[in-house]
Amino acid sequence: MAELYITIGRQFGSGGREIGKKVAQALEIPYYDKEILAVAAQESGLSHEFLKSYDEKPTNSFLYSLVMGQQRISPGMPGNTVEQLAANAQREAVLSVAAKGSCVIVGRCADYILRDKPGLVRVFVCAGHDARLQRVIHRDGVTEKEAEEKLRKMDKTRASYYSFHTDRKWGAAESYDLCVSSSLHGVDAAVRVILEFCKG
Repeated sequence: MAELYITIGRQFGSGGREIGKKVAQALEIPYYDKEILAVAAQESGLSHEFLKSYDEKPTNSFLYSLVMGQQRISPGMPGNTVEQLAANAQREAVLSVAAKGSCVIVGRCADYILRDKPGLVRVFVCAGHDARLQRVIHRDGVTEKEAEEKLRKMDKTRASYYSFHTDRKWGAAESYDLCVSSSLHGVDAAVRVILEFCKG
């Protein structure tokens, strides 16, 4: 079977992570989400906690200006910001796991990083606002107001991170091969749609 690389971008609260896991299980291929951080830490020598603190977060302009003012943040790495170090480590980790064969990767600009790789299927998972709100309330045990704030903040953060590290717009249909709504018929239906699409 030809190698298959499924990348999943997702709105916060859309169930993208759950969908990615189920797709990977159905295809019996590795699944990477937070696991990318462990690979990045192991291969880059950067601490897991450091990478976690910059995971899918856009450049902080104040911190960026401080670091750029210093020009160096570690020996042998002139001009790199801490955010760039974290992003580069994750980029190398994405390339590393993809080099091992078929896999599902959630987030982390993997669709862009692997854009020239044969067998790439770029998926974006979205959902209606109310469905996302209810998922976050139940999953995270927060109030409706807190869930609303989480939705707003996380989508904005992911969009900023994506646009900073790519030349594409996060969530724009033209950036993906398949856009799936998990709120129309549920998570399992979204999984089936992705699996059918991958069959070609």
